[in-house]
Amino acid sequence: MLPPDTPAPLTDLHASLLELRTRAEQRRALVTQPTELHSPEEMQRLVQELQVHQIELEMQYEELLLTQTEAQAARSEYVDLYDYAPVGYFTLTDTGLIEQLNFCGARLLGTVRQQLVRRRFALFVVSAQRLNFGQFLARVFSSDSTQSIELKLQQEDGTTFFGQLEGLRVDTPAGPQCRLAVLDTTARQQATAALAASEARFRKLFTESCSAVVLVQGYHFVDCNAAALRLLGAADRQQLVGQVAWAHSPEYQPDGRRTIDLFHDTMAEALRTGSQRCEVVMRHASGKEIWVEAVLTPIELGGSTPVVHTVWRDITAARQAQQQLRQSKEFTESLLDNTVDGIIAVDQAQCITAWNAQATTYFGREAAEVLGRPLAEVLPYFNNESQQLVARALAGERIDLFGREFQQRPGRYDVHIVPLYHSGESQPSGVLTVVRDVTERDRLAEEATQQRLRRQQEVLAAILDTQETERKRIAEALHNGLGQLLYATKLSLAGRAGVPGLARESLKLLDEAIRATRTISFELTPGVLEDFGLQTALQELVKRIAPAGLPVRLHLLGLGHRLNSQAEIGVYRTVQELLNNVMKHAHATEAVVHVAYENGRLDVSVEDNGRGFEPALLVGQPLPGIGLAGVRNRVALLGGRLAISSRLGQGTIVSFELEV
Repeated sequence: MLPPDTPAPLTDLHASLLELRTRAEQRRALVTQPTELHSPEEMQRLVQELQVHQIELEMQYEELLLTQTEAQAARSEYVDLYDYAPVGYFTLTDTGLIEQLNFCGARLLGTVRQQLVRRRFALFVVSAQRLNFGQFLARVFSSDSTQSIELKLQQEDGTTFFGQLEGLRVDTPAGPQCRLAVLDTTARQQATAALAASEARFRKLFTESCSAVVLVQGYHFVDCNAAALRLLGAADRQQLVGQVAWAHSPEYQPDGRRTIDLFHDTMAEALRTGSQRCEVVMRHASGKEIWVEAVLTPIELGGSTPVVHTVWRDITAARQAQQQLRQSKEFTESLLDNTVDGIIAVDQAQCITAWNAQATTYFGREAAEVLGRPLAEVLPYFNNESQQLVARALAGERIDLFGREFQQRPGRYDVHIVPLYHSGESQPSGVLTVVRDVTERDRLAEEATQQRLRRQQEVLAAILDTQETERKRIAEALHNGLGQLLYATKLSLAGRAGVPGLARESLKLLDEAIRATRTISFELTPGVLEDFGLQTALQELVKRIAPAGLPVRLHLLGLGHRLNSQAEIGVYRTVQELLNNVMKHAHATEAVVHVAYENGRLDVSVEDNGRGFEPALLVGQPLPGIGLAGVRNRVALLGGRLAISSRLGQGTIVSFELEV
């Protein structure tokens, strides 16, 4: 007897239906017999049997309906499991003909089921693997176990795909058959090929990379490439593979940390975060220590001892350059902080990037307080002119300012504003401002200038005194020697008047010689200046010039009392020289001399209406002529400053002022 959930076989169902039909026909025969042939007892018994049989028929009919329902459910389940399965199912004969297949199998082969029945399955195997399929089919029919093979199949239109074939022999009344399941493994094959290609690329990258790469597992090197051997100077892999990861490093790092502790901590952090970087000192095979940057990346985390991919990079040169840069920076900072100049650097936005100790002294602000802030904000007195100067420097112009004064600090300062350029750039990236206190330098320079002027004045005074002394000596010699001799000659000629005409001519010449001698003697040393002072001497000078044809108007004020002898001699000689220049060069028709003394100040000017000077000769050029140069020197010796105003055709005014 079958279990309740087992569908009844179709043979049993047909037999039951046939038996039910036979019994129904028997009862029909009983019912159709004439009633007169039977007794009432028989008729009653017959009715009872008919009722019993009717009940049995109804029960059997219900059982048939139930069996039919179960059979339909089983068929639907079979169709769902077979026809709509996600795996291709085929029934093949021992010659490889397709007897039956499901929808997935038809879809795999690329056509409808009706066109695939009674066709050879080998036609859908690529020609290069049909022999393998034949051998697989032979194994299926010769064995009771499931056989497997993976082949490259092709659809009706020639499209190829990979399929996994699982075959099992089944014996049927019609003969042995192969129940074949086909699974599309194209994606798996592609993934496998991609994985193999990836592994090949990784292996090539690992072995042929110019970067040193090692694999670490359980704190030991398990593999390395040629670049890693070159980095450590190792001859072969045996010198590295199998050793602990810190075998080629000193016991302690430069910071005093143990190398083994550094490695353990870095490895733990790499496993925790997925990657970690560190810098470590390692030892080359030659014994030389090198700096190495190591980047650790775990690549296999499934096992108890993960594999860590480690890339080494030799950074010895970079560390040395960094050390030199740090030393250079420290030297620069020391240089800036110890220089006597205030150093301020700003960027293109005029924000402060450098501020040394001397700048703190000048402006009273610490570097930490001002760095990164706008210059105008740090220095409120940074006015529009200063901003324009910085803007010009940012445009590439160097600006030098000398002897400037600051509002917030006494003294005088030289300021140099210099554009700063980065290497290879054509536009300034910032501005460097150098401020130097030159107060003491200017004071010393001024003192030196004053001292030099005093020495020059002393020399000039000595020269002038010597000149005056020599003039006086010559004048006395002319007056007392040559003048007396000429006068005696005149008296002698006057006593010998034998030839009246000749005597008169001789006496006339002698009178001219005596007057010229007296004039030269007066010009060399005007005795009237020593005896009566500057006012009388100037008046006498104008009287002596009048016969030469140059009218001179003399305006004197405040000269009623004597001045010091050096001032009187200097003013007299200056006026005398200027009037001589007017007579020689100016072609003037009139001259005016103005000398006024008031409140210890002496104003002197000589004006003429002559032809004047070229204006260009008075700007940045030495004064023309020896006379004007002598006048300038004499005025400078007296502590004054000569001023000359001249226009072509309109005359010249020469003036100076003296403190007496």
